[in-house]
Amino acid sequence: MRAVRWLFCAVALTACLAPGVRADEYTKQTFLTFSGPVQLPGMTLPAGTYQFRLADPDSGRRTLQVWDKEGTKLYSTLLTIPDQRMTPTDKPVVMFTEAVSGEPQPIRSWVYPNETYGMEFVYPKDQAMRIAKATHSSVLSFDDD
Repeated sequence: MRAVRWLFCAVALTACLAPGVRADEYTKQTFLTFSGPVQLPGMTLPAGTYQFRLADPDSGRRTLQVWDKEGTKLYSTLLTIPDQRMTPTDKPVVMFTEAVSGEPQPIRSWVYPNETYGMEFVYPKDQAMRIAKATHSSVLSFDDD
């Protein structure tokens, strides 16, 4: 009888916790903390903690939303393209582009834990040109007309 009671408690606990786990996997919600300002397409985020999550996981599009830590203020919805890594890691990975001294560091891509495909950000053409000129590297861009 004790084993049946223990099994029932384990199943109930799993049922209560599982929806929260799936929600994070579904939207790929990740909390990222930056110690200094960072550049994203069309904006600069000050130091702080932010939520990164898929805008519409069902659509198959590669749009990412950046929210405040509490998820109450949407900062931006960003276009991305797939970015492949050779090996997955158990933690989120943020790849930066080299920055000019004194400028916020531009984020090149973000990878969700345990995945080999991440999301590379696509910058507005004028911002991409400034970053590329300063760093002597290519930056994905789109015409913002």
